Amino acid sequence: MLTDFNRLKVFYTIYRNKSAAAAARELYISQSAVSQSLGKLERELKNQLFVRLHKKLAPTAAAGRLYGIIEPFVRNLEGGLAWLEAEKSGPRGLLRIGAPVEFGSRNLVELVAAFRRKHPAVFFEISLGHPDLLLPRLAAGELDFVFADIFPGRGGGNLPPFAVSSVITERLVLACSAGYYSARLRGAVSPTALAGCEFLDYSPGMQALVDWFRHHYGRSFPGLKVVLAVESVQAILNAIKGGLGLGIVPEYLLEKELKSGSVKAVRTGRPELINRLSLVRLKGKAAAPAEKAFLEDF
Repeated sequence: MLTDFNRLKVFYTIYRNKSAAAAARELYISQSAVSQSLGKLERELKNQLFVRLHKKLAPTAAAGRLYGIIEPFVRNLEGGLAWLEAEKSGPRGLLRIGAPVEFGSRNLVELVAAFRRKHPAVFFEISLGHPDLLLPRLAAGELDFVFADIFPGRGGGNLPPFAVSSVITERLVLACSAGYYSARLRGAVSPTALAGCEFLDYSPGMQALVDWFRHHYGRSFPGLKVVLAVESVQAILNAIKGGLGLGIVPEYLLEKELKSGSVKAVRTGRPELINRLSLVRLKGKAAAPAEKAFLEDF
């Protein structure tokens, strides 16, 4: 059973000063109160903690062991309280962020660099990966917040215990090289024509393709031939331009190639699928000063 922390505080102060009178002055209590607190602690622990030598108190071996337990706690507590006090002068500390690979390695790092020029006392730990890996870590308190790709139909706004807010939207297109389009599709974009093609996706589970087909045709098409699975938008872009097959990418990244005709997008007559890069936080979690400042900048 834990002893009274006030008695431990009195003991700690006596040990540092080797004097009950000095401890009383430091703690702004009477010397009698110090002696009573020490006596209760010794009875609780069933150990003598000090031997009186003239006006000084000599610690026993038991006192030395107890001080060795308490001293690191007090030191860490004082340092933590000083840190909290220092936060009033500006954001500081470690900020742990999760993000998709492409956004995290390119855009997010640029934002971090700009933020640290204004707030050099803030440090960052960035975890890159799929939302399926990052969101459980957010729920476990291992990340402060996550940027995640939330597609329609995945329940992005109903992810307990998360609060989700959209920060960036982008139109997604299914595209291939002009040569591949001419050779394999010949202008036909029916589900049957598409099902016989080669595809590129970000994971073997082909979630992006499933979302695209459901959005444009109302159902998924199992058995699509995925010839490349790689969690990199840049790799998918290069594979599209190289004629490897059909892949889903943000339309703005192919703006020049679509305009020149070197890359073709599959147009079904329906609006393009929208991907939302969303900010995901734990519901009810108060933002620390560093987190609040970074999100305000973002």
